[in-house]
Amino acid sequence: MPRNPTIHQVQRISPDFQKRLLELIEEEHCSKYEFAERANVSKEVINRACLFGIIPSLQSLIKIADHLNVSLPYLLARSDREDFERSAGGATFCDRLPYLAAKVQKKYSEIAHAMPFPESYFHDWLRTGTLPSLDYLFSIAEYFHVSPDFLLGRTDDDTPYEQADI
Repeated sequence: MPRNPTIHQVQRISPDFQKRLLELIEEEHCSKYEFAERANVSKEVINRACLFGIIPSLQSLIKIADHLNVSLPYLLARSDREDFERSAGGATFCDRLPYLAAKVQKKYSEIAHAMPFPESYFHDWLRTGTLPSLDYLFSIAEYFHVSPDFLLGRTDDDTPYEQADI
């Protein structure tokens, strides 16, 4: 089982994400290629997302969401909640994961039982400072009842996106 697997085909292509991204680019009043440059992602990433709805890597999604100042669930069209407040602190995924595990008083071995991956992934991410795949990120956030953006340290609002939708 790879530590950062490709997202299942059903989740990898999203017409809702495609539509949301096109709307957000239109609001920027620029071309797709100008947007790619502004967001610091490749033109190919934006082109594939706009033409086919292909969801890019988590790292690219974070760059796009940071540029637009929106949450990942909003960018992915999993939420219609537009408000997003960036964290002023410097917390990262590697800071938030141990914090949340301690908060619920669970060891990674216990948490792993509810995850679609083994305990060793937690230790690998923390040891190497890497991020999980998008689907694993959402699984972990759901387990801790926080937003994926909180888990990544992008915001200090820990409200899960399902509960935030109105």
